[in-house]
Amino acid sequence: MYRVFKMFSISVPITLLAILFVTNAFAEKIIIRADETSFPATYKKDDKWEGMDVDIINELLSRANLESKYSQIPFQRSIFQIKSGEIQLIPNLVKNESRSEYMHWLGPIRVTCIGLVVQEKDMQLPIKTTDELISVALQKQKKIGYLIGASYSPSLDERLENDAKLRDVLYFLPDNSQHRQMLKLGRLLGYFYDAFEIQRRIADPDFSAEFNGLALHDYRIKDSCTGAYIGISKKMDNEIYQKIIHAFQEMHDDGTFTEMYLKWVGREPNF
Repeated sequence: MYRVFKMFSISVPITLLAILFVTNAFAEKIIIRADETSFPATYKKDDKWEGMDVDIINELLSRANLESKYSQIPFQRSIFQIKSGEIQLIPNLVKNESRSEYMHWLGPIRVTCIGLVVQEKDMQLPIKTTDELISVALQKQKKIGYLIGASYSPSLDERLENDAKLRDVLYFLPDNSQHRQMLKLGRLLGYFYDAFEIQRRIADPDFSAEFNGLALHDYRIKDSCTGAYIGISKKMDNEIYQKIIHAFQEMHDDGTFTEMYLKWVGREPNF
């Protein structure tokens, strides 16, 4: 009986330690939504995640001593998952009132404007306003690609909800790579996308081939020039959240953020 009791007394602490270790490892595994087509924010090269936001997140989590896992998830699904806490971070987001109900915001990481990707032959189309965009789309009998779940500006969100004419000229898809292929085939007039990202992708030798025959139009969505942020689930443990906030402040204080910004944007941040 003594031997049984002794073995039990030794095994219980060991078992508890093992459980605690597994629990803590699971709790501190940060799941990040990434998009392999969102160069230069997040993308894959040689089967490895890279990008401006990837660099920043990796540095953040390293300083906070947190493990991470990047996951390619359709955008709309990732919004539901960050609400529930299934994933913890979504980079490259525009913050708005509705998202702020279930996300904290880290940033801005950079300033972004939402532009219109078109075929090169359509770069001079007379489009300066959303009304002109609708008019040209109707005239050409082609639609504009819109990413399901995206929020490009408060004014466009409101108009999208109340303007049937705008909704009628939009073509909703879960993946911008589908929009790109449809545009190349001439089935769309264009699609909305981050102007900074598109300019970088078109100029980058690793990605320019994907955009042969495409260009960025001068049109910008009204009120869309704003910060791009990292969204953090409000379901995240507060202690872990504070570690990330502290690490981000450290990166600003010691110049690491500025170095990364220079690497990807080519100038110092002005915010």
